[in-house]
Amino acid sequence: MNVDAASKTLWMGDLEPYMDECFVLQAFDSMGEPAQAVKMITNKVTGLPAGYCFVDFPDSAAALKAQLRLNGKIIPNSQPPHRFKLNSNNVKDTPRREFSLFVGDLSDEVDDFILFRAFVKKYPSCLTAKVVLDSRGHTKGYGFVRFSEETDQQKALIEMQHTSGIGRKPIRVSLATPKNPSTGRRENDTATAQQAHQYKAYQDYYQAYYQQYYSNYYASTTQTPAPVPTTTYTNPADDPNLLEDPELEIDIDKYNREYMAQSEEIFEMLEDSRWHPMDQWNSNVPATAR
Repeated sequence: MNVDAASKTLWMGDLEPYMDECFVLQAFDSMGEPAQAVKMITNKVTGLPAGYCFVDFPDSAAALKAQLRLNGKIIPNSQPPHRFKLNSNNVKDTPRREFSLFVGDLSDEVDDFILFRAFVKKYPSCLTAKVVLDSRGHTKGYGFVRFSEETDQQKALIEMQHTSGIGRKPIRVSLATPKNPSTGRRENDTATAQQAHQYKAYQDYYQAYYQQYYSNYYASTTQTPAPVPTTTYTNPADDPNLLEDPELEIDIDKYNREYMAQSEEIFEMLEDSRWHPMDQWNSNVPATAR
């Protein structure tokens, strides 16, 4: 990945009023990802904390590493416990094409950084990785990896299948499946659609914070708000927010019954098409044989 094009600043949301610059710096330092500076944002009208800040790192590689390692983990000394909500502050002005893979069978210890590192060391165009978490911050056992080059995506699809060493068990790789745009889910796949919806909601959480706090910060002023960090996709199917688990539940018994029913129907048709033996000299001769 070309980290030079990325931002060395992270957006951090879901902050409580007591979480000041010192608290945030100590939190990153305690997690082994020291930051250089923190800028707390306050509401320009009320002067109260807006609930988010910007965190500067020495370079874009350090910022990306902190984002991948800490996202979703508990913030040290937070009471009640809060989780890191981090996003890149890099604003993409032009649409970009991305190519995604679904990665399943992830064990509990695999986080964004472990998953990203496993792919980026073999495929330089790997942009980021995301392990999907539940509401308690526990992994759901699958995630997504995004590439800027389709060739790397296709190579990873083959070469990383059943790869060991990423967690405690071999991983499962497949093309990430876009949701049905009309229904938001695939037919007869309610559970998978719910998982995809939760994943999209988790990703949209950052966007909601940006919209809310930038709006408050610039209230009652004529100043134009700073652009919300976002990515525009030339192909909607590339948007990771619209991806879902491609693994479907297969009803073996149902397919076996259908197969047997078709087999019996074919057998009966073959039997009916055969000539019946003429046991006597005056037996009827089938019309097709005359």
